[in-house]
Amino acid sequence: LILPETKAGGKTVPSGRITIVDEDVNGGKPFGVAGVRISCNSFVKFDHTYTDRDGYYTMDKSYSSDLRYRLVFQNEKGFSIGFNLVLVPASVSTLGKTGPEGVNMTVTEDSEDKLFRRCVVNNAAYDYWSRCSAEDLNISVPPSDLRIWLFDGLAASSAVMLHHGAVMNTDLVNSYLGKFASLLKFFMPDITLGTKLLNGYNRLYSTTCHELSHASHFVKVGTNYWNNYIRYILESYLTSGGKTYGDGTGSRAGYCEIGEMWAYYMESLMYKDRYGGNFPTFGTSYWFYPQIFRYLDERGVTCSEIFSVLNDSVHSREELKAVLIKAYPSDRTAIEQVFSRYGN
Repeated sequence: LILPETKAGGKTVPSGRITIVDEDVNGGKPFGVAGVRISCNSFVKFDHTYTDRDGYYTMDKSYSSDLRYRLVFQNEKGFSIGFNLVLVPASVSTLGKTGPEGVNMTVTEDSEDKLFRRCVVNNAAYDYWSRCSAEDLNISVPPSDLRIWLFDGLAASSAVMLHHGAVMNTDLVNSYLGKFASLLKFFMPDITLGTKLLNGYNRLYSTTCHELSHASHFVKVGTNYWNNYIRYILESYLTSGGKTYGDGTGSRAGYCEIGEMWAYYMESLMYKDRYGGNFPTFGTSYWFYPQIFRYLDERGVTCSEIFSVLNDSVHSREELKAVLIKAYPSDRTAIEQVFSRYGN
């Protein structure tokens, strides 16, 4: 419990805690909404700060009257959810008006839908950023100032990386996003999350980790690689009548193959580490076989070692096999076995 600090003249420095519940983690007990910006104001006197990893916050200024409190989904890790304008840096969820001592709130699936989804995505991204460190997974963090957009009316998600320089065919984007396409011209998202079918904390969490894994890969390979990857994704989706990832044919299919192998492997890894149980089978029914990475992981080739070979010259399974053998000759037998099992 953090008690508010009382200053002379009856003024109080607001403090409190913002938490969220994931029924499948922590015994269903609340845990912090991490690194998110919380702001308050009384008339023209404004203040803001960030929650810590456990959701606690303390403002800098002191107040004596009731305040309006808001969560601004701009995270201290370097990403934002929603708007990215000078005056509106991110999506805002109001927490109501209450006393100067601060506001405490626990978000659950019964809370307002937008608030719940934003908090889940915020925490998933905070977790992902934290786990990229050299002490943990040791992979590239997504680029700074990453822009994440949530689309309630869409089922598909993507890592288009527009704000960070990816250049895409406008007609393809318009066809893919439909009525939402015009928003891209103004807000240039990097990641779009279609939340239409993402019911519950765990599916929002794993999908966010999937798309952030793409963002880490983007840092490694650059915009030219990404343009080929995204073009294949959109073209195959549209020409196949909505079939995700197409059938693996076409001149750019290899970019999709490597990108999705990595993202589904990372999604499964993050999910397993959070929720326990067996290694999930996300993506294993598709033609690009992310289980290749799971097999290597189980035989001692680490996540960091896999990521280290995913350079811009690797955009086919044959090239992937070759660079893995070259980088890790002591694991050659395991590498050849798994690629033989899945068609190479």
